[in-house]
Amino acid sequence: MGNFYVKPERQGNSPYTRSGLPPPPIAKKSGSDKPTHRINDPMSLELHMGNERVRTAGLTDAERAWRAKWLKDQHLHPDEPIHVDAVHRQLNPIRILYRWPWDKLYQHFLRPTFGVYYGTAIRVAAPKIMMGFLIFETMYYYWKYEARDWQHLRGIETNKKKETLVRAKEIEEAHPGLIDKSGIAIEKQDYFEPKFGKRTSHFDVGTTSRPW
Repeated sequence: MGNFYVKPERQGNSPYTRSGLPPPPIAKKSGSDKPTHRINDPMSLELHMGNERVRTAGLTDAERAWRAKWLKDQHLHPDEPIHVDAVHRQLNPIRILYRWPWDKLYQHFLRPTFGVYYGTAIRVAAPKIMMGFLIFETMYYYWKYEARDWQHLRGIETNKKKETLVRAKEIEEAHPGLIDKSGIAIEKQDYFEPKFGKRTSHFDVGTTSRPW
């Protein structure tokens, strides 16, 4: 392609720019809390290329045709951009199965109702919150209703905090044997908790009426 450039007219005597104008100041603006090395002033990168006649000067007919075609290619179709889900992510069959209800909910309700941003936020957060709630409820159920004892090996095992006697020596001197009587001596028991004392196998249910 052609390369046609016209040197701008000198508007000052500064040796650091082609136009002769002094470079912009680097100092911080008054009343601004931005750092001195970043003024954030608007700056044009077009220079002489901002003029369309200068950009197209020196181009052949073929190059002009290619440029016109390139400019038309920058215009998007009314249906664009088109999001193809299969191109952006590859999901295995299991993930496709458990994501299907939520994806349908997002396509037909969340996105049309709340928009793309808030609909996506709800689509991402809602399954995680529900999954966390179900896990918490399951753990709470097993902890409360399926506690492990000496008869069953299910549930969650919880042990009570061991009691600590701060003045055990003084209590023993003042009342000998009181500590042993107040607590359960594990070494003297055939079997200790959890919940062995609440067993139901030795309840007196009366005399059986069966002949055997």
